[in-house]
Amino acid sequence: MPIYTLKLINRREVARDTLLFYFEKPANFSFTPGQYGGFTLINPPETDKGGITRRFSLLSTPTDPHIAIATRAQTSAYKRVLNALPLGSDIKFAGPTGQFILHEDSKIPAVMIAGGIGITPFYSIIRHAVQQHSKQALYLFYGNQSREDAAFLDELMELEKQHAPFKLINTLVKPEVNWQGESGFITHTLLKKYIPDLHQPIYYICGSPAMVTALHETLTDMEIPEDKIKVEDFPGY
Repeated sequence: MPIYTLKLINRREVARDTLLFYFEKPANFSFTPGQYGGFTLINPPETDKGGITRRFSLLSTPTDPHIAIATRAQTSAYKRVLNALPLGSDIKFAGPTGQFILHEDSKIPAVMIAGGIGITPFYSIIRHAVQQHSKQALYLFYGNQSREDAAFLDELMELEKQHAPFKLINTLVKPEVNWQGESGFITHTLLKKYIPDLHQPIYYICGSPAMVTALHETLTDMEIPEDKIKVEDFPGY
């Protein structure tokens, strides 16, 4: 697996307790949307039992001039160091790797189910599809606790306006008074409401381990074949 040294060039908050990090992109660096890499701190001032490496999906697309990731701000030593890292600092990157990527047959729809920060691989996949003017039908079910927790929601809504094959379904557990989307968790009822033929698409689930397990069981109960379900979980740290 290739190992690179990346330079941090910017960071900004994109949702409550959620930060976006931009790194310089090495020459000849390539990846497939949906892949991830290991980001290793260099001589951090503090560590804990979680270690100095974390796995992050690449938020950027292959044509972007930078490498981007987004992560929740947690209480681990790794996150404290990463969040405070001065611009211009270096970090080690091992990758890209992973098979959580869009299937090749564009005639088969893709149903992406994201919980919270699990949006990151899908954001890359969807933006890339828009950039490539793909005609593949894409559904994104995006669940969050509240509007303030929903990273990239405005950007995704704009992508839906630009790209007819992309359908965005937002749902909040704690919706505000003027919320125009769905409410509650992502359930079989919500999936059935928007997907014309439940057995045609390939399903992708990304989020916390508990969310991924619950939605996997939901799809299995709906008699979706196991080979049509792809999962990726983001453990909390």
